[in-house]
Amino acid sequence: MTDPATPGYRALFRHPVASRLLIARGISELGDFVGLAALLLLAYDQTDSVLGPAAVYAARTLPALLVATVFSGWLDVPARRTMLVGLSLAGAALIAVPVVVPEPLPAIVAAGLLGAVRAGYSSVHVAVTAEAVAAPLRLPLFGLSAFANQSGQVVGLVAGASMTVALGPRTALVIDLVSFLLAAVVLAGLPVGRQESRGPRPPATAGLRIIAGHPVLRGVALLTVTTALSGALPETLAPDLTGGAWRPVLLAASSFGGAVFVLVVGRRSWLARIAGQVLATRALGTAFLLAALLVVTGAPLWALAVANALIGAGGGWLIGAQATFARLAPRERMGQVEATMVAGNIMLSGVGIFLLGGTAALFGPAAAYLAAGLLLLVVGLFTRLDRIPEPA
Repeated sequence: MTDPATPGYRALFRHPVASRLLIARGISELGDFVGLAALLLLAYDQTDSVLGPAAVYAARTLPALLVATVFSGWLDVPARRTMLVGLSLAGAALIAVPVVVPEPLPAIVAAGLLGAVRAGYSSVHVAVTAEAVAAPLRLPLFGLSAFANQSGQVVGLVAGASMTVALGPRTALVIDLVSFLLAAVVLAGLPVGRQESRGPRPPATAGLRIIAGHPVLRGVALLTVTTALSGALPETLAPDLTGGAWRPVLLAASSFGGAVFVLVVGRRSWLARIAGQVLATRALGTAFLLAALLVVTGAPLWALAVANALIGAGGGWLIGAQATFARLAPRERMGQVEATMVAGNIMLSGVGIFLLGGTAALFGPAAAYLAAGLLLLVVGLFTRLDRIPEPA
């Protein structure tokens, strides 16, 4: 049953801004993960190590950090529509590099620069939502956008991996390029709204200062970056845990779990509450511990796929964090605030996956799952965020 306080998903497609944001997100997410599968397998096959795919994720760290610091003040300066279209075209240009030269080094460089593009795109996407979409529609919009992300991962990773094995990486990368161009066409039709008065370009660290100065945003940010540290772990460990027909299943199981969670829960107002978000992070930590136990005991691969799906479902709580930021951060600085969070997540995801990948290489996959779960539980259990009164 739909939460009566939150509109259903169909209302989003009647909204002139939300509908185009969703269509563009669906197109670009599917293409992104078709291309990502090609980049991951290209890196793994060339290096024959779990550190190869980890390098693809980690390459996004420095460019994303630059978006959050040096360039973040510019995200709130141009018109939102212009920024979204321009970033989509930039993504198409970047993915063309490994299309022309399908080798590991160009692929890793392109992945790094695409991290910056995606950080900027996601930030402006949330800023448009905060400015042009009414508050009751935001959680469903974030939920359905996350469903597009997770289902795009399921379909895109499986399709991209299959195409890369059968035809080589170039075909999958061309599909990613075309998806950027199609998304740009859809976004070009966004209605031109009244430009918000944003004042002069703020300093590079303004987004970080806004988050650090707000007790609720500061706490939610801590839970978010802790989640990001281990977000890519199931996909990174999948090639090392199995081969053959089970590899695509393990690769996509986390995304499948996340897609189901956000589709079902994206209309439930409890996830917009701080207490619900804290509870979800604790459940995520428990799912990582379950996966560690299954690896240690030699459980069948279908059971590990279920555990990965539960991990993906636990990570779906981040749509609640987005709704909290859109509700509490200043609208005129929403792009910069969101860029700080997106880039921080990408940066810590890259650092975390190298640390956890190194842990897996030294001590085995179970140790990596265990470390991720313990970290989440420590932060989730000892945070006092759920004791702060809910903001009005």
